[in-house]
Amino acid sequence: MSVSTLAAAEAPAPPPSPYYPALTGLRAVAAYLVFFLHFRFVGQPDWLVRFTGQGYVGVGMFFVLSGFVIATRYPGRAPLTRAGWGRYLWRRVARIYPVYFLLNGWALARIYWPLPPGQAGNSLFLVFISQSMVRGFSNTLKFVGLPQGWSLTVEECFYLSAPLLLLAWHRRGWAGAAGFVALALSIGLVLTALCAGRPELHGLFGSYRHLFNFTFFGRVLEFVLGVGLARWWAGRPAAAAGRGPWRTLAGALAMVLTVGLLAALRSPIDTYDGLRYPAAIATNILLFPAGVGLLLVGLLSESTWLRHVLASRLAQALGRSSYFFYLLHVSPFSIWWQQHFGWGRHILLQFLATVILSELGYRLLEKPLHRWLLARPLGGTAA
Repeated sequence: MSVSTLAAAEAPAPPPSPYYPALTGLRAVAAYLVFFLHFRFVGQPDWLVRFTGQGYVGVGMFFVLSGFVIATRYPGRAPLTRAGWGRYLWRRVARIYPVYFLLNGWALARIYWPLPPGQAGNSLFLVFISQSMVRGFSNTLKFVGLPQGWSLTVEECFYLSAPLLLLAWHRRGWAGAAGFVALALSIGLVLTALCAGRPELHGLFGSYRHLFNFTFFGRVLEFVLGVGLARWWAGRPAAAAGRGPWRTLAGALAMVLTVGLLAALRSPIDTYDGLRYPAAIATNILLFPAGVGLLLVGLLSESTWLRHVLASRLAQALGRSSYFFYLLHVSPFSIWWQQHFGWGRHILLQFLATVILSELGYRLLEKPLHRWLLARPLGGTAA
């Protein structure tokens, strides 16, 4: 699921990576799109329901940003030695797992504790696949715990494979990246062909729609697009600086038009498999990320009001706490809110309360745990 900075490795430490404030602010926008997908106002007009109903595109924004950030942290190199890969993975774990473990564990405890008589084995199995972040491979079990946690399986796969992608790109350029995409897609297609329609596998690679809606193997292009943007930006000539805001405007317009197209397609969304219509799936994983990529180019190269807003101190704070927000927004807290105030009631207050709790959670839990883990033997210093 989420975009984050990599900590510096143990000595010798690499030089500090560039930091792009507007992209941190953009993370908050992505998280808030997902919130308003899940929570809608009572009496919301149909056109707004159809528009906010496409808020799942916020997850795709996270995927593109993840690719950009990882490639920015490792320009032209990949941690493929045993020690380097170990430190790299430890920093990823330190960044995303502690708060996931706590909040997802909170949700699991509400569901499975105390263990039902005679079902302890099954319950513990579900807890394991949820806490280990492998549930996203199953179209029937991916929502166990915090339902939005399926996207962290996708992120986890990217983190594991990113050093190979960076190496392939470094040695073979775009051909290496295309080979990586083809390999990932082929693995997903083969696994789905072998596993689909087998109930004993509990939905493991259960359908082709699930493959392209919910797995890294079907959504690999979004990450590769982010990596490609980072490599282009790092190697661009000075003349590549934008003159006028056309990239920002074109990217934002492309994103809005793509969301409008998704709304017009009216694709049913299956609980287990996601978007049903192939045209909607292609729009979500191909066209919308292209718009995100163009917007990122504009935010990097053009001085616009949007860049200034996203780079503001408030947007920075919201962006840094966006991962906590993403995990918290559908959780026992949201269930409590709906039970006390009713479905679709006081949504803006719920949103504000979630933002405030997320900021507190980031400052009091996420950030301290991140730093504490980086101080362990496999970690480094926080970036």
